[in-house]
Amino acid sequence: MMDFEKAMKFLETAKSIGREKGIEVSVAIHDAAGHPVLVARGKADSWHGPYMAMGKARLAAAFKKSTAKLIEQWKDRPLYPMSLTEIIPGGITLNPGGVPIFEDGVCIGAIGCGGSSPEGDHEVARKTVEALGAHKPGTGKDKAKAAE
Repeated sequence: MMDFEKAMKFLETAKSIGREKGIEVSVAIHDAAGHPVLVARGKADSWHGPYMAMGKARLAAAFKKSTAKLIEQWKDRPLYPMSLTEIIPGGITLNPGGVPIFEDGVCIGAIGCGGSSPEGDHEVARKTVEALGAHKPGTGKDKAKAAE
């Protein structure tokens, strides 16, 4: 279950990774049902940053996949993701930067990041999840370990 303390670890880790990359990242941590647990703005003048991050986290939580993978999966079906903008409560952001968070193989939520390019946002979110060992089994660092 995603609670405030876990969410704070993800937020602090993402902010740290963002700083290392020179990004003032907006971060949203949502639970598995897509409800916000913790949201922090990046740049003070980027009022839209938290909303973008929240939409990415919500989409990743809904499908238990990274938004980068979902965008790729839907590239030949553009009307499908567009239809989700009205279906998923709270709205979604159709951009890379959202990554699901797993605990004991179960999706407990997702992180959404904004403030950089879509690829940069995805990298911060992915690295955060990997750094905290919350990636889906068989992906990320687990995949590299299995190859050894």
